[in-house]
Amino acid sequence: MVRIRMQRLGRTHRPFYRINAIDQRTRRNGRVLEALGHYDPMVKDEDKQIVLKVEKIKAWLAKGAQPSDTVRDMLGREGLLEGDMKAQWLADRAHALEVGKCKTALKTVEAAVAAIDKMAGDSEADLTAFGNTTKRVLNMVKKTVGPAQVAKAEGFAAEATKALDAATKADASAKPEPEPAAEAE
Repeated sequence: MVRIRMQRLGRTHRPFYRINAIDQRTRRNGRVLEALGHYDPMVKDEDKQIVLKVEKIKAWLAKGAQPSDTVRDMLGREGLLEGDMKAQWLADRAHALEVGKCKTALKTVEAAVAAIDKMAGDSEADLTAFGNTTKRVLNMVKKTVGPAQVAKAEGFAAEATKALDAATKADASAKPEPEPAAEAE
């Protein structure tokens, strides 16, 4: 099978990629069937970063060539994908966005766990219940990232935030009130 994939060129810290049609079994810098464009991430103008030979790419896709994930994303952004390949690309993008939302919720829960742990070390109040709750929620939110269950992840993040607020209130109420200083006469 023919793959449309990138071939890395350039030097250290200055990458440059050629987009080529290559036999799938060929190594990365192996024999190229046809050059289809290039990608230069170091160019500041985003319109000039990707140069594609549209007609040649469409011809290879019509023959059944499969783009790599990165190239498929480039082709999708340029509007060169059609049919099932475009539908799969859109579904993968939607899934990636949902995973990103779940990871944001995970970071929120991790921050709440860290804050409660720090507060428990400095506080005179018993905050173990709040710490246990947020750690349980952390384990549950980690399970939502892979399947991209955004609603569950955001619910867990809200639960962790509530536990953090409750722990903050418990910590504030446990602190002794400072006694007023005796007035000097």
